[in-house]
Amino acid sequence: MPKENVAHLAFNRGIMSRLAGGRIDLQRTGLAAETQVNWMPRALGSMSLRPGWQYLGSTYSDDPVRLIPFVYAADDTALIEVGGTYLRMWVDDAVVTRASVSTAITNGTFTSDVSGWTDSDESGATSAWLTGGYLSLTGNGTAAAIREQAVTVAAGDQGVEHALRIIVQRGPVLLRVGSTSGGDEYITETTLGVGTHSLTLTPTGTFYIQFLNRRKHSVLVDSVAVEAAGVLTLPSPWAEADLGLLRWDASADVTYVAAYGYQPHKIERRGTRAWSIVKYEPEDGPFRIQNVGPITLTASALTGDITLTASKPLFRSSHVGALFRQESTGQTVTASITAEDTFTDPIRVTGVGGQRTIAIVLSGTFSATVTLQYSIGEPGTWIDTTTTYTTAVSTSFTDELDNQVIYYRIGVKSGAYASGTVSATLTYRSGSIVGVARVTAYTSQTQVSAVAIDDFGALTASGDWWEGAWSDYRGYPSAVSLFDGRLWWAGKAKMFGSVADAYESFDDFVEGDSAPIQRSFGSGPVDQINWIISTNEMFAGNANAVTHARSSSQAEILTPTNFNLRNISTQGAAAVGSQKIDERGLFVNRGGTRLYDISFDTEMLKYTSKDLSMLAPDLNAAGITRIAVQRKPDTRVHCVRADGTVGVFVEEQADNVSAWLELETDGEVEDVAVLPGDDEDVVYYVVSRDGGRFLERWALESDCVGGTVNKQADSFVSWSTARSTLTGLDHLEGQTVVIWADGADRGTAVVSGGQISLGDTYLAGMAGLGYSARWKSMRKALSTSLGTPLNQRKRIPFLGLLLKDTHAQGIEFGPDFDTMDNLPLYEREAEVDGDTIHADYEGDMLEFPGDWDLDARFCLRATAPRPATVLACVATVITNEKGG
Repeated sequence: MPKENVAHLAFNRGIMSRLAGGRIDLQRTGLAAETQVNWMPRALGSMSLRPGWQYLGSTYSDDPVRLIPFVYAADDTALIEVGGTYLRMWVDDAVVTRASVSTAITNGTFTSDVSGWTDSDESGATSAWLTGGYLSLTGNGTAAAIREQAVTVAAGDQGVEHALRIIVQRGPVLLRVGSTSGGDEYITETTLGVGTHSLTLTPTGTFYIQFLNRRKHSVLVDSVAVEAAGVLTLPSPWAEADLGLLRWDASADVTYVAAYGYQPHKIERRGTRAWSIVKYEPEDGPFRIQNVGPITLTASALTGDITLTASKPLFRSSHVGALFRQESTGQTVTASITAEDTFTDPIRVTGVGGQRTIAIVLSGTFSATVTLQYSIGEPGTWIDTTTTYTTAVSTSFTDELDNQVIYYRIGVKSGAYASGTVSATLTYRSGSIVGVARVTAYTSQTQVSAVAIDDFGALTASGDWWEGAWSDYRGYPSAVSLFDGRLWWAGKAKMFGSVADAYESFDDFVEGDSAPIQRSFGSGPVDQINWIISTNEMFAGNANAVTHARSSSQAEILTPTNFNLRNISTQGAAAVGSQKIDERGLFVNRGGTRLYDISFDTEMLKYTSKDLSMLAPDLNAAGITRIAVQRKPDTRVHCVRADGTVGVFVEEQADNVSAWLELETDGEVEDVAVLPGDDEDVVYYVVSRDGGRFLERWALESDCVGGTVNKQADSFVSWSTARSTLTGLDHLEGQTVVIWADGADRGTAVVSGGQISLGDTYLAGMAGLGYSARWKSMRKALSTSLGTPLNQRKRIPFLGLLLKDTHAQGIEFGPDFDTMDNLPLYEREAEVDGDTIHADYEGDMLEFPGDWDLDARFCLRATAPRPATVLACVATVITNEKGG
């Protein structure tokens, strides 16, 4: 009977489908596994019992959540926990909380008036109470509406961090907080968008809150209060059922979030402990195509709070929040001047003779000198005309500069204002001005209320208007990404790129390469774009195809005149967020069961998609719901599956490593996120266990090699001061936990009353849920140079193990998981201490508890909390060539 030692030198080939069990012609089959659960392979070839997961806390109300990683810098990170009703922030593995203080804001809800707030309005601006319980602030373009309150801080609360919770109904609102009236040393003047803000300050005495608005339209503050003690939560705009649709990308302290069926939002950070959730509301687009129908629009006023009236039914209640842009017939500009160096917007004058006449109207009571100025060719270099006014007047002016393009404005220069209000208006019957308004309330199909963001140019009806591309009526984009200096949004059959380096501008009057980009997807179910991913190039995925947003030549920057959308794959993409690895993109196919790679094919000279699940096509049959990429210590793609298990894809392209393995725990994994680390990235799972949902952090592999505290248990709690009882285990009530303390496995205990007795006093250790790792060889693993032993009986009489950082009883081996032996406790005529951690182990060949079998395999098992790392195995294989 032929006999030979067969070496198994690498455990980083991962799981191969049983459908490939007969592929003895493939070299990698001999090193692959039929089962590899909770063993974590390394690119170098070894595999270890996976790290345990540390319990950090429960999700808010044990609700399902989505984790959004926040990365400002490699050493400045956070996790954003998004639920169906709230957001919470985790910094340094703890939720952000607010201290208990007695400080209070007077009348911060504005329920019936604005009493308690000092009126500090600048001349020409107005602040007042508005029905509904709002503080309304309306500027005049230069003068600010201001309300202020001095807030007393008790001696015991001085030097303690406070947080102001501010809700803005209509923005943007300016905020200052200082130690003096108008000061801003506590919170530097900042802009607050529509949403909820929790902003921090540490006052040393009385502080002053000041709300401001210089815009000509009203802004509304709903409420302001000092945050109550406890965990910081912000309201979530997304329903629990739709959390899987969240897509995001970040720039510095702002994370932009899209979701199918929802208005885009921003999660803003103002310092480590100050956070906001606000609507993403660009003010200059994007817009749909220009109106070509018979409907006209008329604005009730040029500026401020206005109404828009349509000549025929046009509006829907779902237009609230939408932008409308109108181009006037003729030009009228106006300004309410209450300070020096204040002018109207310019008007553009062309033509000859009387065609160049402009009307000038000044009204009001004032002491000032008003000057008409002009600029040649374009606004910028302003020159005084000889025409000035010191009293109210209604007159006209003709410049006699035939066929020249001249811009005019009127106002008060520096040093020319004394008092009063100048209401200045210029009117020119030719040309046009483009005004933009945002709808604030629906009245009827022909009328809505709105605020003028950009002043309108006339009060006459105009058929030249554009509707905003985004609204509850038209829908919103479902994916977002930053690429080539633009913020990109995709959905509703279109892709939108912002003005270059201006992430909240879609001003289509910008010219040249920096102008915004708007393109339509050509075909397919493109209403919902499932993701955008930006590597060296940009790609978008929907249920029908993966589309490449490309320029005419690879690596050229995308511009309005050099932008094309081309499908590179018709695999289609599932509604699962994509991830990137360097210059490549990863996505889940339409069926939700396979992981695909987008990369550049150097032979075909184009981008293509490749199936990374080819050798294990049925491994993720339960369906992949989340993916996240870990880069250190190896590249690992964590694929959370619908059944609560995880498929992990490990790769190292330089060494041709591509391995799938599976992770299991006593519970169901629901989400995953990764934050950067120094030597090892930090991996977080959300795990559902016995009705609770826990945020758990992977232990570092360097903490899973034995030692005083070996962190190999799930949902574990650790300690580092001498104790005989471990508390803080309420989340594992009634569960049996494993214990590792002071460098040894200390057995198990049942949690009762949120604690366990350790049985002795230990300086340091951890306790959590146990788990095991299982590895089973593929059929070809026992092939030898003596011939391929298919359809021949064979057996393994001996097995040799090469191990590292392994517990003396840390590895079991056998032909299956029901028949297994452990490492011997007596070797080479010496007894082995049962608590020994073998830094390196190369023992004698061990008797293997196997028998003759047509399909002889060898299996390995490790069990937490005992560390184990397998470097290689050598199996003695005896083959019966006659099959007897």
